[in-house]
Amino acid sequence: MLYQGLTTLEILTEAKNYNRWIADSFYSYIKAPLLEFGAGIGNISELLSSYTPLCLTDTDARMLAHLKNRFSHINDVSVNFLDITQPPPEHLVGSFQTVIGINVLEHVEDDEKALFHLGNVLKPSGRLLLLVPAKKWAYTDLDRQLGHFRRYEKKELGEKLAKASFRIEKLYFFNIVGLMSWIIRDKIQRSGGLRPYQISSFDTIVPILKRVESKVSMPVGISLIAIAQKV
Repeated sequence: MLYQGLTTLEILTEAKNYNRWIADSFYSYIKAPLLEFGAGIGNISELLSSYTPLCLTDTDARMLAHLKNRFSHINDVSVNFLDITQPPPEHLVGSFQTVIGINVLEHVEDDEKALFHLGNVLKPSGRLLLLVPAKKWAYTDLDRQLGHFRRYEKKELGEKLAKASFRIEKLYFFNIVGLMSWIIRDKIQRSGGLRPYQISSFDTIVPILKRVESKVSMPVGISLIAIAQKV
């Protein structure tokens, strides 16, 4: 499967503050061994590399080659093909304390089946950590270009996780400013894909936004974060 958002991933490499904010949101819930599905070019994987053994997975041969090259110097980091639309290979079943996916589930047409398969690679009481795009009304042409089947409502994601035998520990909106800029850019300006200057401008305000959202629960956001435990 060829990934349609490679250019976007490359641009987001420079979003250092934003990538760190995402990773920081999950650190207190991670236990190794850890699996990241849909790791792409490793923007978030780099920030997870202290949690070993770490298994990085993707379906795109280019991404897998890139990951192998990027993380070849780190002990206990492996790279594997994993298609979450299919039952996982036997050697991965029940092998991980934590599974994490950042902006991946929206690329899967049958996301309920994918959640079930992800549960199968977890150990009993293991955790699934997700970040997915939020709010159906914010779905734009850029979502389509990136291969997104959907954006999620909070209740919808909770129900799908419960159906796949997960107990929700936390489920909340993330990055309200990103949602506002997404709508301005794609519904009003019609400016197409993400531009490097847009990412760099937003990245400068992330430290302030991170402090605010750590103290105040947001009513909406560009993403939803889910922390769920296998039951």
